[in-house]
Amino acid sequence: MTLCQNGNSANRNVAGQRPLEGKLAIVTGSSRGLGAAFARQLASKGSSLVINYISESSTAGATALATSLSNEYSIKAITAQADLSTTDGPSQIVTVAKQHFTNPQTNTFQIDIIINNAGIVLPEALGSVTLENFDRQYHVNVRGPMLLVQAALPNLPTDRSGRMNREFTSY
Repeated sequence: MTLCQNGNSANRNVAGQRPLEGKLAIVTGSSRGLGAAFARQLASKGSSLVINYISESSTAGATALATSLSNEYSIKAITAQADLSTTDGPSQIVTVAKQHFTNPQTNTFQIDIIINNAGIVLPEALGSVTLENFDRQYHVNVRGPMLLVQAALPNLPTDRSGRMNREFTSY
């Protein structure tokens, strides 16, 4: 993935550079930061997108990103507000995707790419880690991506063409 310093793709809309045309990607934690950069790169390659975010305060940013990517790259991008730390949040993302990306003629739905970007870090000295903070991090960083893949499993390609990625950066 080649990104410029401003997060834009280095080869936007260049003829022949849309290898993901017709594909669907889910990017968790994609209303800002690295997630938004991943979404922009996928859109530049032609992929339709589900932009996931958690908080009401991110609604405007996620919506603006979806609109911007749709207009700039002529793809379909939607938002899905869902909390990966809950047991039903990951399946909500897949449900929203199905509602918007099921082919009406064939009634088929496929998720081609999952970027598990959402993650949290609650830095504490080992002796100070509380069970509550450990559980919160585990639910977002480990259980959430596993539940998302499980929810998506019936809709993933069976020809080995799909891609999953787990991104995690801490400061």
